[in-house]
Amino acid sequence: MSQLAELQKTFCDALLSPEPPPERLLSELVDDGLALQRFNVYRNNFIVLNGDALADMYPVIKRLIGDEAFRVLATAYVRQHPPQERALLLYGDQFPHFLATLPELSGLPYLADVARIEFAWTDAYHAEEHHRLTEEQVAAIPSEALGQCQLLPHPTLHCIRSDYPIHAIWQANQRCDSNETISLDQGESHLIILRPQHDVEVREVSRGAFHFIKQLQAGISIDLAYEFASQLDSTFDPTLFLSQHLFDGTFYQIKAAA
Repeated sequence: MSQLAELQKTFCDALLSPEPPPERLLSELVDDGLALQRFNVYRNNFIVLNGDALADMYPVIKRLIGDEAFRVLATAYVRQHPPQERALLLYGDQFPHFLATLPELSGLPYLADVARIEFAWTDAYHAEEHHRLTEEQVAAIPSEALGQCQLLPHPTLHCIRSDYPIHAIWQANQRCDSNETISLDQGESHLIILRPQHDVEVREVSRGAFHFIKQLQAGISIDLAYEFASQLDSTFDPTLFLSQHLFDGTFYQIKAAA
């Protein structure tokens, strides 16, 4: 490793550590008697600005745990997962997993899944635009061959499942003046999040519909996706589901079997 590269690594490591920077680093800075103070200001700004970006990404998590607790978590996250890109629009993709691994948050088991909604919302919001599936595209496929086709969900679509009513929790915390209480006994959630046009949509779907869409995302044919979904949810009706969602932006392409 070159001397410059080693110095850069030492500087970056010191930014991520709460400990005083090593003397060999300070000795490389301008010796005006304020090297340590200048470094601490830079390090503090690095932590705070990236923590602010994380707060912008996860406003509901911040509201659920409070400003002070969020700042502590954000500082720990920034030190473990510093930004890898210049743009911070999607900084924090590992934050849901980070929350799930903290024993201190075991009393809030839904928190990581709510964070997954927030990241998916932002990711869909900043994704490239794609067209919707059209009736003309479907009409071009012979009806007897539809079951063997691949029906492709919209590229911005995220599937999120949780044991907890995370959709209700997320909705109830969209406003700072809301004091609605959500019972965890409401049960599991199956959500799809996408931006079919201008606005991001968060939709709650049935268990069967959720697994049907996930199988389609994996490139499985319509018939095989239905077979899998119906094993998990015997009430799932693909005809009803497709009549409601085939042209509403949930899907963007249909591919005939090779």
